[in-house]
Amino acid sequence: MGRQTLTRVPWWTVLGPPRMLQNAWRSPKRLHHGTRLALLHPFTPPLLFALAVASHAHAQSPFATRVLEYSPAPGQFVQNPQFNDPVRALGPPGIAGGLAAADNTKCVTLGGYGGTITLGFDHSILANPHNPHGMDFIVYGNGFYVGGDPTRRHAECGIIEVSRDDNHNGLADDVWYLIPGSHLSPPIARTSVTWNAATLNPTWVPPGRSGTWYSSGYLLPVATFGASPILVNSLGTGAEQVWGYADLAPTLLLGDTGADNTVADPNADPALFYTIPDDPLTIGVSPGSGGGSAIAIRWAVDPSTGLPAHLDRIDFVRISTGINAVHPILGEISTEIGAVADVRPVSSPDWNADGAITTQDIFDFLADWFAGTGENGGADYNTSGVTTVQDIFDFLSAWFAGG
Repeated sequence: MGRQTLTRVPWWTVLGPPRMLQNAWRSPKRLHHGTRLALLHPFTPPLLFALAVASHAHAQSPFATRVLEYSPAPGQFVQNPQFNDPVRALGPPGIAGGLAAADNTKCVTLGGYGGTITLGFDHSILANPHNPHGMDFIVYGNGFYVGGDPTRRHAECGIIEVSRDDNHNGLADDVWYLIPGSHLSPPIARTSVTWNAATLNPTWVPPGRSGTWYSSGYLLPVATFGASPILVNSLGTGAEQVWGYADLAPTLLLGDTGADNTVADPNADPALFYTIPDDPLTIGVSPGSGGGSAIAIRWAVDPSTGLPAHLDRIDFVRISTGINAVHPILGEISTEIGAVADVRPVSSPDWNADGAITTQDIFDFLADWFAGTGENGGADYNTSGVTTVQDIFDFLSAWFAGG
């Protein structure tokens, strides 16, 4: 989903000097769309030539493509082949869950507290201003609504950390930042648990472990998360009480565009359906989204200081079970992961998102198109996954139509 620039030329050399275009649009005489379009006519031949040689598309996956680390803590499913294969966290989520049932067809367990998985992508996930709800990636698990009631969630919450590949070596060895969510208050330190295989149920010992070892993570407050995996929202305001964690929200049935547990589009493409985020701050799953736990990169902080990370992009996501508890009936509270998805942006002719459709949006769009450094190549207006000449035509068509 990107664009490799082959020939770079300033956009104004093919559309005309900025002052000429700005003066034309700023004319006090009201111009209709045909007149506006005619203003570009003298520059059309060189524009088309430049566009013809400026781009080459290559496909990328919207989902995690690499497992860099998998280290589960003890748990009842860590020896079960259905749940202990980390490859299950790659690609799209399973499609058999829905609002009121766990989807166990495609997920990997992290076991108890501190069990962890680190995932990578074949591209950077950007903090894109065009992303719906301001969310940048989505973590899918096997959470669900108890009895279909969105105020009662079966959720085994996982802590999310993010990292940017600043040294460009493709390894997750740069600084990690914490997504604190609704219930962690940095500065905060990691805590650890020591495990002893000799004192554990033998079926709970992760493959390859023996003797003693430890796992560490960020512990969620016991008062809210420790007694039961059932999270009850008692606010009565329509706002979510708990957000910003993995394995917290249902994964919708593929094609359930109305978020009503009914498949309205049996031909839905997972790469499109599961890349539109839910609004994580309101109760229920937003229609048109694929569910899951939507996360904003801007939430990332330095855990030791609580200061914002100010990341423009991330390359790695680390998820760890954030609850240290064993339920007497259900067993250990363990985070399960089915997928991590890059959010698909939704474009508007108000390209700079300043609340008004003006000529400045044209200049900003073309600057991004020729720069070629943003998501999906910088200016994928029609969300095809690549930036091409067609995006310019589609953007201008929408701009002239007023949105």
